[in-house]
Amino acid sequence: MKNCWSPWYYYDNTEGGSKACAATTIFFSTFSIIYISYCLDGGDSSQFFLPLFETDVDTTMKHAGGFMIVFYLCYIVVSILMIFGVNLDHRGLILPWLTQNMIYSLMIIAFALWLQASYYHFLLSVLWTCIYLLFAAVHIYMYRCVKSQYELIKQSQAPNIVQLY
Repeated sequence: MKNCWSPWYYYDNTEGGSKACAATTIFFSTFSIIYISYCLDGGDSSQFFLPLFETDVDTTMKHAGGFMIVFYLCYIVVSILMIFGVNLDHRGLILPWLTQNMIYSLMIIAFALWLQASYYHFLLSVLWTCIYLLFAAVHIYMYRCVKSQYELIKQSQAPNIVQLY
């Protein structure tokens, strides 16, 4: 890829697109932490398409919500590291974001498939499964954009080795 589209703007280069991907993941992570905190404080999670739907407020929600908060905090940290990595042309700071984003995309796909398998008798579950899969597709596209920037940095840092016979 030579250019990148983010959810709100088109970038002519993958460097700007990678920074927009980091900003997007920071936004979604912050929003998710706020929602999970709301649920842990006794807020509504009664809709079947919400991530903490089948958790009990007194027992399993604390563990699942705690895991999700830690996951999203790590996602924010690796997004900030990715911004520094793109600015400094340092591949090692981009790689954690690539790893966590792929795990996150797989988790979204797994949740969408679980939602469809568990609530197949609700027609609305098909809609929400498609929405979650679309959300996962956006994250996979962001992964491709950042991976392209990673490859550009790798090519620019590769030494030219000439074999002399």
